[in-house]
Amino acid sequence: MKLVLFDIDGTLILTGGAGMRAFFSAFKQVFDLNVSREVIRPDGKTDPLIAKEILAHFGLEACWNPQSRDALFTAYLDLLDVEMGRARDNKAIRILPGVKELLEFLKREREFGLGLVTGNLEGGARIKLGKAGLDSYFRFGGYGSDSEDRTELIRKAIERGTELAAPAPVDAAYVIGDTPLDIIHGHAAGASVIAVASARYSVTDLQQHNPDLLVASLSPVEPILKFIGADTQ
Repeated sequence: MKLVLFDIDGTLILTGGAGMRAFFSAFKQVFDLNVSREVIRPDGKTDPLIAKEILAHFGLEACWNPQSRDALFTAYLDLLDVEMGRARDNKAIRILPGVKELLEFLKREREFGLGLVTGNLEGGARIKLGKAGLDSYFRFGGYGSDSEDRTELIRKAIERGTELAAPAPVDAAYVIGDTPLDIIHGHAAGASVIAVASARYSVTDLQQHNPDLLVASLSPVEPILKFIGADTQ
């Protein structure tokens, strides 16, 4: 068995900013904090880390505790469901090129296990993929709700995929993501990394971090399938 582990935002889908709008509204509800623009770079970071960095930006680190964390994420998930519903209705959710073709191929192949490695909370990941119509492809994953450390959540995804594959052994794990942090943490977790320049970071940006395979897009799918050893005959 080979595990193929996908990031969500910028790799599988674009949401028209729905996630950050929900985050900003949640900060207003819980901390009475007005955040109207991107004050940190969220790309490749986990939701808990994003929340802590936003609070730190405003000098409010002391406000972060288990109670405020739970309140923030409860509000966030409710607001995310609303924002993603609006994005779907407004046709602002975009499934990126090659995604459906790649997922459909891998879903049919018993040699591969499809999973997620995302900084989203598990509930947020399910909301986003559900509104995009992609949730049925993934049986397991590692999430921001597992750890704010991306290396640890990737390890968790590999562990869960290995448990699902048993008694068959897992021979390899591949992380597919669109940011330098996907590359850095994927390698730290022992996975091979396929970097895709489908969002904010260019091919040149990603190349500096030495991914095992670098593509401009998941379309065409053939270079990815060849790299992971899929039989396309």
